[in-house]
Amino acid sequence: MMQHDKPVSHLILILFVSAIGGSVIGESLRLILRFIAEDTIVEKALLNYISYDIGPHMLNLIILSFQFALTLNFNVMTLLGIFVGWYYFKYSY
Repeated sequence: MMQHDKPVSHLILILFVSAIGGSVIGESLRLILRFIAEDTIVEKALLNYISYDIGPHMLNLIILSFQFALTLNFNVMTLLGIFVGWYYFKYSY
């Protein structure tokens, strides 16, 4: 059986989408757990995130200027989403 190489762009796209999916699931669980049981060990262990800020950066083009910033929030659910995306990329096709 012939094995073909998988493009790196597919890996990056799959990891990006799975990280966003994990973050969405984590934030949904955070909202649900805040209504059910506030300040539980599950919320603290799984759903607290580490925030990493990049910016703000200014891009001045004489006629107009842009200012942008990027904030990355990682938690256990995000890492679980990245692992699921990697597993999908490695073993699905």
